[in-house]
Amino acid sequence: MSTIKLSRPDVTSDEVSQALRDGLGPGYEVQPGKRMPISPFGTPQPAQPDAILVGRRSHPLARAQVMIVRRPGETAIRVSPGGPFLGFLVNTVLIARKIRRVLLSAPGLA
Repeated sequence: MSTIKLSRPDVTSDEVSQALRDGLGPGYEVQPGKRMPISPFGTPQPAQPDAILVGRRSHPLARAQVMIVRRPGETAIRVSPGGPFLGFLVNTVLIARKIRRVLLSAPGLA
């Protein structure tokens, strides 16, 4: 898991979701209010609004969980890769790293 700290304490789930959609492009699915399923092949589960599930449209096991945590004076965004052991390693390198780059370069989030 990696954490991105933003100086704005009021970053919304909508802003993060839009930044992810814009930065990742059409090959990715961004699902606010969803979390990873317990089973690797399961469907996304309902979650709190500050949970965002991101996955590759072409591969159902390629996904990561994004959580928004507001703190006094800042917002922390946690990115956790999903999947079983091998999938976890692949998702760490491919999806979680790309999500982190997109969020760090997104205009208006910092």
